[in-house]
Amino acid sequence: MVVNKQECSVWKKGGLRGIITIEMSYIMSVILLLFMLMIYTIFYFHDKNIIIGAAAETAALGAQVERKPDAGKHTDLNGFYQQRISGKLILFSESPAEVEITEKRVLVSIMANRGKMSLKVQQQAPVLKTEKKIRKKRLLEEVIGEEKKR
Repeated sequence: MVVNKQECSVWKKGGLRGIITIEMSYIMSVILLLFMLMIYTIFYFHDKNIIIGAAAETAALGAQVERKPDAGKHTDLNGFYQQRISGKLILFSESPAEVEITEKRVLVSIMANRGKMSLKVQQQAPVLKTEKKIRKKRLLEEVIGEEKKR
């Protein structure tokens, strides 16, 4: 291969600058892709933490309401959950909650989707009937105390 003097002078004068520009355009697109992936990951975990916290608060409130049936007031737990997440979520702004109430527990299930990302959260709280146990214990102590006096 024969190289003439004119071609060598082009390489010496900085003819490689165009190649560097093209390589940097490839590198910058990869860096931008990684940056956007990092931002989406941060938003995903941010929303996940907010949804977990709101679901736990909803379950705890549901357990407290079920513990006091004599209050006679029906609490909208789904509305409470929506109020807790309003204005805080970035990716999963619309995430409906399903609340299941049984005698022993309150279960809050949330399923959120956005594009290919999905999030499923379940939080539960036990319905403790401590007042009934305390009353039964006091009644039992009274009965035992009367038996001892006889």
